[in-house]
Amino acid sequence: MQENPNEPEEFEGMTLQEKLEMEEMIVDAAFRNSFKIITGRKTLDDLMEDKKEDPIKMQAICAHEPGEEIKIKTLENMLFYFEDEEEYEKCAEIRDIINVRIQS
Repeated sequence: MQENPNEPEEFEGMTLQEKLEMEEMIVDAAFRNSFKIITGRKTLDDLMEDKKEDPIKMQAICAHEPGEEIKIKTLENMLFYFEDEEEYEKCAEIRDIINVRIQS
């Protein structure tokens, strides 16, 4: 089997199942971190500090570009993700953020 030159180093030597699990963990971390930032629970600096304390955690990964206004499409993707996870309180907060953005 030929190695994929576009594959991240972290995925080298992993089975397909392991790669899929890693991708799921990355997506989960990104959505959760973006949620923390957009709701004011944490700042990017907080996430970076958390990563220093435990470098194995993917604390600084975000689904949006911190420091820039988050796109409605990204918010919608977050809403769908947390809906699938049955985390409806998060969905309600994201819905409210979307509604404010649409009205302004």
